[in-house]
Formats: sequence, C-alpha cells, structure tokens
Amino acid sequence: MANTEILKCSECQRRFNAEELTTFDDRFWCEDCLSRETTYCADCNERVNISEVRYAGEYPICESCYDGNYFQCERCERHYPQDDYGEDGCCRYCLEEDKPSVCPDNRRYYSRSRRDFPVGVEIEAEGGDYQGVYDDIANRGFGVQSDGSLSSDGIEIQVPASSGGDTLKLVKRACRSLEENGFDISRRCGLHVHIEYFSRMKTIKRLLLMVYACEPVFYAINPRSRHENNFCQPLNRAFSVYEIMRTEAKDIDKLFYSKKHHSLTNSQVMALKRAKWNECRYFGFNLHSLFYQRTVEFRYHAGTMEPKKIISWVKLLKSILLYVRFKYNQGEVLDLIEQPSILSKVKHIKGILNLDESLNAYLIHRYIKFRKHHVRDNLR
Repeated sequence: MANTEILKCSECQRRFNAEELTTFDDRFWCEDCLSRETTYCADCNERVNISEVRYAGEYPICESCYDGNYFQCERCERHYPQDDYGEDGCCRYCLEEDKPSVCPDNRRYYSRSRRDFPVGVEIEAEGGDYQGVYDDIANRGFGVQSDGSLSSDGIEIQVPASSGGDTLKLVKRACRSLEENGFDISRRCGLHVHIEYFSRMKTIKRLLLMVYACEPVFYAINPRSRHENNFCQPLNRAFSVYEIMRTEAKDIDKLFYSKKHHSLTNSQVMALKRAKWNECRYFGFNLHSLFYQRTVEFRYHAGTMEPKKIISWVKLLKSILLYVRFKYNQGEVLDLIEQPSILSKVKHIKGILNLDESLNAYLIHRYIKFRKHHVRDNLR
C-alpha cells in the first residue's frame, strides 16, 4: 500500500494526512482551523479570512463585494446596499427622518437591535371624532389619517416605530385616544404591523416559506372576514410550497411580484420594488413593504383597540422573525406545513418558536373563540 503524505496545518502546525487538509490562500488548513478562521462571503460565496470581512447587518461580506455593493451611513453607522444611498454619505432612511414631522422634537422610541426589531402598528377604526384624535396625539409623533378602505368616518392611527416597553405604552395611548373619541371596530377594520427586518434574499425566501406555513393559524385565530378580505389575501391562493422551494433565493422578489405582474424582466422588478404602491402589498404577508422600505408588514389581524391583543400579536410575529434569522430549520417548517389540524400546528409552532405559556394561551384562546364562526360559515 502506498504511503500517505503527511503535512502540517499552516495555522495550528498539527500533522495530518494530505487528504484531510484544504488549500486556501496558498496554505494548508485543517478542518478546525478553517472553520474557526475563515467564512464565506454572503454575496459571492467565496471563502475569506474572518479578519478581512466586512459586515452588512449580520452577514459577512468580502472587501471586494463590500466596496462594489455597500456603504456605511455616516449618521446611523449601519451598513446598506448601494440602492439605499441617499446623499452626503447618508442612507435614505436617515434622510427621511430629517423631513418635517408632526412630532415637534422628532423623538425616537427605539434603538435598533439584532433581536428587538423596531415595530410600527397601524390601527384602523370607525365611527368617532377624527378631529378629536388628531388634536390629541398628532403632535406626539402619531400619524393620523382617514382610510379609504373604511367608512366615511374611518381613521388609521400610525403608532410610531418603537421597541421594548415603549411599544406597549404607545399602543395604549393610541387605543385610549380612539376610545375616548367614540371610535369602534367593524369587520372592515384591520390591524397592520410593520417590523424592520433588514435581510438578504436567502433569509427572505426562508421567511416566505415560514409565513406560508403559519398562515392557516393566522386566519384561524381571526374572524373569517380576514380570509375573505381583498386587503389581506392568502399566500396559499397564489403560491405553492414547491415553487417557493425551487425558486433560487436571488429570484424570490421576481416570484413575489409575478403573482400580480406577469413576464417580468429584472429591470421591471427593480422598478416595482422602488414604487410605493403595488397590488402585491395586499397579501396578508406584504413582502413589497420589505423590498421598498425594509419593514415586513403583516396584515392578517382583525381590527382591535385592545392593547393586550395587539402586543401578543406583535410578540408572536417577532418570535417568527427571530426564528427565521437565528434558528431556521427547513425540516421543522415543512413538518409544520404537513400538520393535519390547526391545534397540531399551534403545538408545533409553540415547540419550534419556544413560545411562553402566555403566547400559547393567546393562540389557543383565539382559535377557540373563532372556531365556531369558521365552522358555521363552512356549513352555509
């Protein structure tokens, strides 16, 4: 038998059989040293020394890709793709914050964090004194406007982006103002949640599949009117598991927009992503918002003026986003899709998201509350 050549790892100097070593950067590396000292560029997928990478969000980028595709905002110091460049070294998001605001001191209710994403909530209601709400909270940073999808006296409150305990405080303030000024909820009203989620396409593809898997539960814990609402269209009427999985991550934006616009070129996709209004924004899961302004929007929830319900819903959505970013397991997601009942899906969601008992109780309670309505409507 031929002798096996013995070589040293250039990093740790231990001896290995030649076939156990990898050549990188004109040096021999053992598996342990290679995994500890190197990584792959998230853009070009080439191996690079960890000491030489730059980071866009949480993703390692080689110097070549960073120089060609990214920049660091001089104000917020975050790293963005070149498409998000504004002017004078700033990202377009910081420039937008410089625009006149209804809030006189332009206060900010959040600090950006990898695990506590800024959240904005839109609360719809009808039947009250619009001017009363406007006078009450518009000068405190809340957006207050009429909503064409509601009745003539409909209103939408845009709760400022927030994180941590500020979210509950702001939601309580908005709900109290609506209640004090005579507003109520009808079946036309919805609750929309925007969550900042700066992500690359691989993560967005995973998120689309995860929300697709959770969607039956989202509808089951809400009135049937949400499932039949043109402003909250189900993903499963437009997408299939197979096409989401077979689509390359770099083309997931084209797949999303193709559901309302056919035969798209890459330049047309880019134009759609940069336009504020688009038909695709009316899916229950609005990816257009993510492409346009880096906030993913969830439109599934029925209108409510109860802060506890709103915060429970926000916590559930944040749990899903954290799972996709840090703990994603495709096998678990596919198992969730295959669960035969809503209760088994809820149990599976609790397990993979590690939900606490209060969130699990929230899901079960709402499912029981609306189950009879879903069954009754199906029998008609």
